[in-house]
Amino acid sequence: MAGAVVSGFLQLVIEKLASPILEKCGLLWGFHKEMENLRSRLSTIQAVLEDAEEQPVKTKALENWLGKLKDVVYDADDILDEFTIEAEAEPKVEAKRRKVQIGDFITKVCNPLVSRSNMADKIKEIGQRLDAIAKERSQFHLKEVERVSDIRGREPTDSFVIESDVYGREEDKRRVMELLISNDNGEDVTVIPIVGMGGLGKTTLAQLAYNDERLAKHFDLRMWVCVSNNFSVSRVTKDIIESATGGCNLQNMDQLQLRLRELLRGKKFLLVLDDVWEENPENWDRLKQFLREGVRGSKIIVTTRNDKVASFMGTLPPHHLTRLSDDDCWSLFKQQAFGHGRQEHPNFVMLGKEIVKKCGGVPLAAKALGSLMRFKTEEREWLFVKESDIWNLPKEENCILPALRLSYYHLPPHLKQCFAYCSIFPKDHIFVKKKLIQLWVAEGFIKSSDRKKQMEDVGVEYFNNLLWRSFFQDVQKNKDGNIVRCKMHDLVHDLACSLAENECSIVQVKNAVSIPNISRRLLLECGDNICALTDPEPSRRANHLRTLLLLGSQYFSISHNVLVHFMFLRVLDLNRVNVTMDFLVSISRLKHLRYLVLSITHIRALPESICTLHHLQTLRLLNSDHLAELPRDMSKMTSLRHLEISQYDKLTHMPANMGQLKLLQTLPIFIVGKDSECGIRELQGLNLGGELTIRNLENVMCAADAQEANLKDKLNLCDLCFS
Repeated sequence: MAGAVVSGFLQLVIEKLASPILEKCGLLWGFHKEMENLRSRLSTIQAVLEDAEEQPVKTKALENWLGKLKDVVYDADDILDEFTIEAEAEPKVEAKRRKVQIGDFITKVCNPLVSRSNMADKIKEIGQRLDAIAKERSQFHLKEVERVSDIRGREPTDSFVIESDVYGREEDKRRVMELLISNDNGEDVTVIPIVGMGGLGKTTLAQLAYNDERLAKHFDLRMWVCVSNNFSVSRVTKDIIESATGGCNLQNMDQLQLRLRELLRGKKFLLVLDDVWEENPENWDRLKQFLREGVRGSKIIVTTRNDKVASFMGTLPPHHLTRLSDDDCWSLFKQQAFGHGRQEHPNFVMLGKEIVKKCGGVPLAAKALGSLMRFKTEEREWLFVKESDIWNLPKEENCILPALRLSYYHLPPHLKQCFAYCSIFPKDHIFVKKKLIQLWVAEGFIKSSDRKKQMEDVGVEYFNNLLWRSFFQDVQKNKDGNIVRCKMHDLVHDLACSLAENECSIVQVKNAVSIPNISRRLLLECGDNICALTDPEPSRRANHLRTLLLLGSQYFSISHNVLVHFMFLRVLDLNRVNVTMDFLVSISRLKHLRYLVLSITHIRALPESICTLHHLQTLRLLNSDHLAELPRDMSKMTSLRHLEISQYDKLTHMPANMGQLKLLQTLPIFIVGKDSECGIRELQGLNLGGELTIRNLENVMCAADAQEANLKDKLNLCDLCFS
């Protein structure tokens, strides 16, 4: 599924090529034409990616082609990032270049002509690789399309159900039936949304209610329409008429709406709109106008995976389906695996109950895995399924992920990569919303077309969109009702892993660490083990890492000789790391770095060289209780957005001129220094949010200065305290 990862990222690279700073570079440095050609090549290939992603069965050759495309797009992004860094740094070093001696000027490092020539060569090489990839695509007969509008969906549903085959939905049916039979709520038509992730049984619940005998007496007319992917008002109108009458030959929209209104006039009706994806309220409002001909008390059931759809279609709060119990999942599994009189072998029963735990309460998964095991007669086959992730099971025998993948296909490209990125974390991981958004920003996934809108605010919109579409669950809120944490269903995590495949790797280590050389993002899961990353050779082979995370280690050591090979890192998150000064200095060479965590360490001070990380956005130094000093020139880190510090008792003052960090949003502590450049008025030009504690007010000439500054209002802070 390499294409799934690259489709959204390719769009970001195309947009980056059009950025003002790179366009200026191309014009001034003489390779504007090459960059335009590169953009054209990428746009041409982007047109076929949607078709490639939608192929129901991908051959090995197509997967390899997508893999090569993925690699060249990532390499192009790395090169463009280098160009941006070079362009932004040039004004700052121009004065130094004028002072360089003639003998030094001809060296590669100092000669801008040589550097720019190398850049042009890199662009040309990327273009040549793309040309070769473009030539290969002809063998796959991929179509160039602007956007695939007719996404392959599941088979159309119908109203038929065998109630005895359904388990665990008695209470859900009772609640829906109460809503259907109850009096109207003042609306012309009451709309009852049923919401849940794919495979949870929304359609089944609607079928159970639709076929209840009590409704035959309660409603004059019952209709069932599978809406699926394409919410065409004319098509849905025609389907409603066909469901009511058995046929419809009308094509003209005006005739269709007249016929529908005639059918519904004076009747109390029940309509099921199953599997709705349409997020445009205007289409629904138009259809709803035709449905108001029914008498008061008419009801509509809408099933959807999307809370946003439920919010504008529903006139009642949505009924959110919950997961089935393990016992109900076992009943479904057993029905499929041991049906038709097959003997329940004790070992198979024991293994089957372990397999059922993979279902996570999703009935589709229980039925699918039961069907998969029906013809497995060897114990080793049952063991293999028990020990495998869902996404690693044979594709031809696995209908679970295709059902969930429909939700992924409906995502816009920018959300696809954000979702796939989540596969770098293990199952049952608790996602901290703020941190996840910072990671997306660091990876370059989030772009804002509105300069007045912070990237973090756009990230919240991305997060909410994934939440509304049932990709996240089990949310935790703070005292203000804002979501701060969430989890991801195991099957949804399996979907993310199937999409990212080798893009994101989780390596469980005990002592020495071996890094997969094809990974772009890596999480080292160390548990309570002492871990070491000291061998530079495997690191040299994995030199395209963009994210390196550490989870759960009590003690971790990493050699600076290893770190220097990860020159394209955007994210470096290391807790409890065994820090040396050489290691800290080596970090300052990671010029692409956007996100750095050095929490729970014995750091006393960061080297001044860390201030050369001009693109660093997030610096977290949590629970570093030995930290006594921040770098003197921190004001030069002009991209810094989040400086997170805790256990700051040994800090005596903040660096000078913090007010120059105009993008800074998070600063939990400000320690007033005696110099004016370290004073409290440095805060007034910042746009901070959250909590801020100000210490050492005795260094302010008059405590009233703090009050006069009216900092809480000016900084948009939730909480401000002085100590």
